[in-house]
Amino acid sequence: MRLTGRSLMVRYAAAFALPLLLAGCAGAPKVFGEDPSAKPFVLEETFLGRGVGEGEFRNAVSGSARPFRVRFNGTRMRDGLTLAEDIAYADGEKERHVWRFTRTGSNTYEGRRDDVVGVAHGVVSGNTLRLSYDVKLKTGGSTAQVHFDDTLVLHAPGVVLNKAKVSKFGVAFGTVDIAISMLAKRGG
Repeated sequence: MRLTGRSLMVRYAAAFALPLLLAGCAGAPKVFGEDPSAKPFVLEETFLGRGVGEGEFRNAVSGSARPFRVRFNGTRMRDGLTLAEDIAYADGEKERHVWRFTRTGSNTYEGRRDDVVGVAHGVVSGNTLRLSYDVKLKTGGSTAQVHFDDTLVLHAPGVVLNKAKVSKFGVAFGTVDIAISMLAKRGG
């Protein structure tokens, strides 16, 4: 059977559309220990004070990994939490991000950060907080807008696992995994 230019174009379009469709159907990443019936994840309590984390960005396309360490400092606000993240990558690069989370309902939050496009939306279900947001990510000398779907699970008091799916145009190209340990709060 001989393929014409048009039939080749249709096959290429179908081959490209299927992964996009499947990626769009994929929900937020599941993290071991999620429990909708558990005590609710309260952002203002979970990230209050200081903490540390170790993580890794994994590029699904190249298979490369970029490990990092992060220090957290959470301060309660009247209607939410300010959370500073100081990130140190294994290759020497450093970043600082400051989140301002506002409680918008009994199980919802909004988050703002300098590099976030618009607002991050958060929903709590039991011991799990899901955050969805777009970021202006610096890559080399340019900036690209990518989407994050974060799943944060409170495993025990002060222990949080964060798994994020990173995508562009609905196609996942990376993951971020962070194990977080919040230090004991004084007087509390």
